[in-house]
Amino acid sequence: MNKKQIVFSLIIISLISLGLKLYLVDFSIPVNSDNLDYTLNAIAHTNGDFSQSSHRGMGWSLFVSIFFGFIDSENFFDYSNTIRVLSIGVATFSIPMMYMVGRKFFDERYSIVLASLFAFEPHLNYNSGFGLSEPLFHLAIIGSFYFILNKNTRFVLISLFLAGLAYWIRINGVFVFIVITIVYFVTLRGSPNLFRNYGLGVVLFLLVISPVLLERNEEFGDPFYSDYKNIIFAGSPELFYSEIYTKTTNSPFDYIEENGLPSFIQTFILQGFYNSFQIITVLSFPFLFVLIPFGIMFSFRAFDQNTNYIKANWIFILISLASLTIVMSVIADRRFMMYLLPFLMIFSVIPIQRVTEYGLNTFSFSRRQKDIFIIGIIITIILLSSIFMTRYGTPDPILENEKFEFSEYALNNLQGVVLRDWGGGLDYVSYLRITESPEKFKSYEINSKIIPDKENSFKISSAPYGETLEELISDGEKYDLKYIIANQKKGLYYPFTDELFYNYNQYPYLKKIFDSDEFGFKKLKIKVFEINYEKFHE
Repeated sequence: MNKKQIVFSLIIISLISLGLKLYLVDFSIPVNSDNLDYTLNAIAHTNGDFSQSSHRGMGWSLFVSIFFGFIDSENFFDYSNTIRVLSIGVATFSIPMMYMVGRKFFDERYSIVLASLFAFEPHLNYNSGFGLSEPLFHLAIIGSFYFILNKNTRFVLISLFLAGLAYWIRINGVFVFIVITIVYFVTLRGSPNLFRNYGLGVVLFLLVISPVLLERNEEFGDPFYSDYKNIIFAGSPELFYSEIYTKTTNSPFDYIEENGLPSFIQTFILQGFYNSFQIITVLSFPFLFVLIPFGIMFSFRAFDQNTNYIKANWIFILISLASLTIVMSVIADRRFMMYLLPFLMIFSVIPIQRVTEYGLNTFSFSRRQKDIFIIGIIITIILLSSIFMTRYGTPDPILENEKFEFSEYALNNLQGVVLRDWGGGLDYVSYLRITESPEKFKSYEINSKIIPDKENSFKISSAPYGETLEELISDGEKYDLKYIIANQKKGLYYPFTDELFYNYNQYPYLKKIFDSDEFGFKKLKIKVFEINYEKFHE
């Protein structure tokens, strides 16, 4: 393939990918979750507030703030849609970068196939439209990996510089430094100036991340501070979210002392590996689940690829999985695993290459016929991705409008503490509060509370904990818990609260004060109950 063909192919692939991404986005729905926090932080940066968030990196919000600097709007939607457009743009721009990584393993044709797998992967396309940090994080990681796959040791400087940027974007990005270090010494051992250039790279990496470390140390007294740092050893998702609120700290030694080493291994190692494998399996649909197993098998005897580069890919995948084990044991969020997809895709191209170059030789296929076969594979990938995307579709406007309406109801009618609802009924509460006036969101300060703590005012809390409804309510009394929301569809946490949707009559101390059916809701099926502690103690 000549350069014009390559550029033309990448442009076509990028445009189709952009179309798939835009299909999955509804710009009439404002950011309302983590992406709301990133948007508000970016607005704060434009006002000169560069404080560190207590639990997330600021690289993405800093990048977005550059573009927010050109916006002076009273309409929050302008900021909401800008951050979404930027995340889609970064994700689309990453496609040529993925092609460049592919050239370290394959010729031009199969690098195009790799770029196609990346461009049409439905989970990545779906995520790109939220305005979250993943697209920029993935780009930094892919770029860092690309530059370390080089026989010239000087490129470790660029690689570690990008690893530093990855740390700015996500505070767990420090693992990129560890991976790049191991890959560097495994693949380039014996090269001239090996240690000198690595030392310079480490200095550059430290210079890049030093502002983050200094600011975190000044604000929190710990350069590596994170709200999640020790809470992660709570032992269960319910306790984890409870302790975020109560600021309880646990160390692995505390857990082992209380529960024993076998329980620690079961809870944080085995469960973490199981959750990771389960999520990778889910993320591999609709086409990677067929390719990855064969790619892994062929990677052990890869004769068309550089052996050291195959080792580098294995190192990246295995160390990443190891670094995520404890986190995944408690927070099994597929967003944490998405950055592994590009590296699994590298292995996924190997069986395509084997079948095309060697399997088709059995039938004496010409080069042109093989190219047609490759084009057929890419078209199949597009079709599978498009069909699979119907599973996601665009956000349901009826459901989102009902969530919005219920959030308004909750703010206006629920006076007191509400147990955090994992069914989405309260998704728009923070958005409604922060956009009460343009002055409010335009003067937002990082780490400030969107919903202030006022006596008898509406407040969401995840602090109460219990393994049964009675334990939950008993513990909730300490936190003035007043309301519980039950969903028709059971959520991930506290399934016994959702069971109230049908059997609340069994509990005389719970009074139903809201029923979505009575309000004519079609998609959001929830009920709200007020706790009567006098009857509870009878």
